Amino acid sequence: MEFVTITQIKDIKLFKQSIYDGKVFILRKNIQIIDLNNYVLKKFKSFFKIDVDNFINNDRAKEINEVSLVSFQKNIKESKVLLKKFAIFLEHLKFNINEILSDKITFRYSPKNNSKAKGLLKPAKAHRDTWASNMFHQINWWIPLQNVKENNSIYLIPKYFNKKVENTSKEWSFEKYKLSKNYPSTPFSNFKFKKSDTKSIDLEFGDVLIFSGNHIHGSLLSNTKRLNLETRTISNHDEYKFRIPKNIDSYTKVKKKNWFSNLKKEIY
Repeated sequence: MEFVTITQIKDIKLFKQSIYDGKVFILRKNIQIIDLNNYVLKKFKSFFKIDVDNFINNDRAKEINEVSLVSFQKNIKESKVLLKKFAIFLEHLKFNINEILSDKITFRYSPKNNSKAKGLLKPAKAHRDTWASNMFHQINWWIPLQNVKENNSIYLIPKYFNKKVENTSKEWSFEKYKLSKNYPSTPFSNFKFKKSDTKSIDLEFGDVLIFSGNHIHGSLLSNTKRLNLETRTISNHDEYKFRIPKNIDSYTKVKKKNWFSNLKKEIY
């Protein structure tokens, strides 16, 4: 499987089906995403009193503390302005936002390799999002807030899109995650994947990585800090209108549709 680079979507139905079939897209230099990113960068500078470029590239820059980071992450999650910008982006892609249910937009800080992880979202081990949500028509949107190299973005393991993998979905609990800052944010796999099976790619400011929540993926750490946004969407009735991935290895039986909110109702 190769990453497919696009600048626009011509056929939304074909685009969705391709995602549900396991194809991974990179939408390049999108104007709406650049606007969305710039909004977050301004909020970051106002909140932490440092611009993102300086924070990432200056080794002497003051590190952000855990309490402040969590506060900022919650601020991003509750931002109606940010959600509206995301809705505008989806509309430009020809998605019907009347049908879209969206998870919260989240801000993730990944520190340098071998540095302490902080915040609500720690770097994640190999996982499918469907192990937690049990929603198989879920689309993931991963948005870097800086240029990232292939060793500092995220990785996917497309070979296992339709292959069973042992994982912790049987014992993982969302309630435990909410109660403990050291509990994993998602079920994960300890399977030793071959390095040759993992795929990652350089991404630039304004790009978006778009893929099925059924793809096994995880965080990459390098000698550079990384900031990104991410969210997930589902569309009403897509599970009946499209050929979607089947559950092959998740022990989660409850569909977590309550994690997703009607996008139009959220912004108006």
